[in-house]
Amino acid sequence: MSTDNVLRHQTVGCVAKKLLPSVLCFALLSLITAHAVNWPQWRGPNGDGVSPETNVPVKWSTSQNIAWKTPIPGEGHSSPVVWGDSVFLTTALLDSQERLLLRLDARTGKILWQRTVVKAAPEYIHRENSLASSTPVTDGERVFTSFQNGKRVDLRCYDFEGRQIWSVQPLEFAGEHGYSYTPVIYRDLLIFDCRQEGEAALLALDKHTGKVRWRIEPARQRISHITPLLVNDGRRQQVIVCGTDEIRSVNPENGKTWWTCRGPSDVAVAGLSYGDGLVFAAAGYPDRTRMAVRVDGTGDVTETHVAWKSRRQVTYVPSPVYHDGHFYSVLDEGILCCFNATTGETVWDQRLEGRVRSSLVLADGNGYSTNDKGVTTVFRATPKGFESVSVNDLKEFCYSTPAIANGWLYLRTGRNLFCIGPGQTGASKESPASSTAASR
Repeated sequence: MSTDNVLRHQTVGCVAKKLLPSVLCFALLSLITAHAVNWPQWRGPNGDGVSPETNVPVKWSTSQNIAWKTPIPGEGHSSPVVWGDSVFLTTALLDSQERLLLRLDARTGKILWQRTVVKAAPEYIHRENSLASSTPVTDGERVFTSFQNGKRVDLRCYDFEGRQIWSVQPLEFAGEHGYSYTPVIYRDLLIFDCRQEGEAALLALDKHTGKVRWRIEPARQRISHITPLLVNDGRRQQVIVCGTDEIRSVNPENGKTWWTCRGPSDVAVAGLSYGDGLVFAAAGYPDRTRMAVRVDGTGDVTETHVAWKSRRQVTYVPSPVYHDGHFYSVLDEGILCCFNATTGETVWDQRLEGRVRSSLVLADGNGYSTNDKGVTTVFRATPKGFESVSVNDLKEFCYSTPAIANGWLYLRTGRNLFCIGPGQTGASKESPASSTAASR
């Protein structure tokens, strides 16, 4: 918990002691603590798809447990991020050639404002990509966006009122699949890995100014789309990146390399996962490969720290999650797998419905797998075998990854952003866009 959250809880506690009986004070503090977890970036608080929250919704439909839904203008595969009572989302308007950042009220779904970040002719994209596939990231005061702008990478910073603080275009971009690169935050740095055919680089920018603090260039310029993963193994802080047949661990403070490892293959899309001192990586082309590497090495650890490697049951796009000694991965064709983290052996697998592009998320021992038709299978993360909790159908196209925050689950479909839960927000089931959004 951050220092600000601790101080806020202490302040609320002092006021409550004066105004409420002890029993009510305890209940209030418990409620605040239980609902104080944000989802500030793609795949959650630690970037690994895992939420520490409990009592997260597990059952819903188009008419059940929908706190609100809000039509989202345009198109995009990016995922929502949540901080307090704010939800941020990016989208693209094809007719006006605009790429937008939206802020919504997390309690009601009302669009508070939208800002045109980039206005440019649509670039080439893969048929399964979009012009707004990069998820924003926030530190609670600022929100950061990532788009392609013509032939350049475009990174921008806004405050929560929608005022632009800075804008930079640090790299030339060329990629056969189109643009999809999401940054992460480490202290006062915005860390961004852009593996591509153009000016490929791993960058750390000052989050207050956009100035580049350090830069690393990969050995080859080749497309991959993996968001950096921040890991602390108890000895040192690491930012781990993957792509172009390389896994690399870097000191986020100065950009110096801790270790490198060859693999898993050339083109990688599925995000990284971490547990039991191992980082789990997968790549889909030319050789579908999954592997785990111990993160306590130094230098080239290819021959010394690869725990296991396999070419069976490999995800290409959906990212895995780790839980209690096991990695859980859903394959693109809809096969859910449980792997032993130490050995990589398959413990069980289960065919689910449909194709999958959304990444797995996990909360309170339950995994959530959403397919491209908007059907989410909730399952128990246990090595004992596949155990279905529920199957929930929103009946809409979906490539985005869910966000879990403040007791609710937020899921972006092709037309709407849904807030899923028992309706404690007090919002209507469908929230219209606000007049302030229309004025931009």
